[in-house]
Amino acid sequence: MASLTSVDSGLSPKSLLVGFIAAAIAVVVFHQGMFLILNLLGLLPARPWNLAPTGPLGVPTLLNQMFWGGLWGALFSVVWPHLPGRDVWLKGMVFGWLGPMLLGNWLLLPLIRGTPYFAGFVPMRMLVSALIAGAFGLGLGLIYEQLRRRI
Repeated sequence: MASLTSVDSGLSPKSLLVGFIAAAIAVVVFHQGMFLILNLLGLLPARPWNLAPTGPLGVPTLLNQMFWGGLWGALFSVVWPHLPGRDVWLKGMVFGWLGPMLLGNWLLLPLIRGTPYFAGFVPMRMLVSALIAGAFGLGLGLIYEQLRRRI
């Protein structure tokens, strides 16, 4: 059995940083990769790797997504050891569906923005959201596992 390092302690600054970095990379590669696939299939009008300014600070959309994804990744570094199962990639997918999708996109953002909860219960919107969040979570789990072992 591998020895425990400080990265295994979810609240260590090192672990939080690894989670943040893993998630930021997962946004660029997996999250936006799924955006590309869905865009090419005509299921999502939004284009991937969008650099248009967003929010009150006018930062590029992709950097904004990487920052918020990174915060989710820091949270993942805390909770992943407590999720059932042993495959970190699967824990990442479950986390992507429960955290960023369910809690973030389907509950908190609608509360803030005044938009419909649970993607308005529109099946295609819910599916697209699940695919994007699942891809992000898969990437997060895969990248986090590799970085955690190396750092």
